[in-house]
Amino acid sequence: MASPRASRMQRDRSRASRTIVLLLVLVGVSRAMALDIDDLRITKQGRAYQVQMTFGVAASVNQVMAVLTDYGFPDRLDPEVTKREVISRHGRITRVRTEIHACAFFFCKDIVLTQDVTVVTDTIQAHIVPDESDFRSGYFRWSVSSSDNRGSHISFEAIMEPDFFIPPLIGGFFVRKKLRQKILAIAENLGSEAAREPAPVMNRN
Repeated sequence: MASPRASRMQRDRSRASRTIVLLLVLVGVSRAMALDIDDLRITKQGRAYQVQMTFGVAASVNQVMAVLTDYGFPDRLDPEVTKREVISRHGRITRVRTEIHACAFFFCKDIVLTQDVTVVTDTIQAHIVPDESDFRSGYFRWSVSSSDNRGSHISFEAIMEPDFFIPPLIGGFFVRKKLRQKILAIAENLGSEAAREPAPVMNRN
């Protein structure tokens, strides 16, 4: 027969286990509520990869824009980003240099991506600077709008043409799979980071 102390310890362990399970369920529910994927397409045409994604997050437009234009914390949205810095500002154009350590299957590479970023109202356009990047051409575009539930609806589009060798074994399928994983992770991180961001009053004129 178990002693009273052993019985209390068993009850405590059982209660702790139920608490952990409940917390995991709540975390899963909060993530599902915070991110609502509408569409995600990744295609390859020649050497270029195209990503199109629309999704919703439980954060305001100002909060989302604040996170997307935050260059001070390089890995806030993507843990593979090792460094990000503003190179110059000319009028509405901000030149941003990003260093990424990316891996797909067994292939890893340090990548430099330099972009001329323009923010107009609730749209961010970033054109790749080929001479300062490991890409021949491409652009990113984020468009953010208010949704009916006080959240935001986000549209993301990107075209990237690498200027570095990708082994044929991982080209195509594995790169598309990697891009899918990356953009989903970025979208989830954007949702969680934006929800914690103080809602600023931004001048987006």
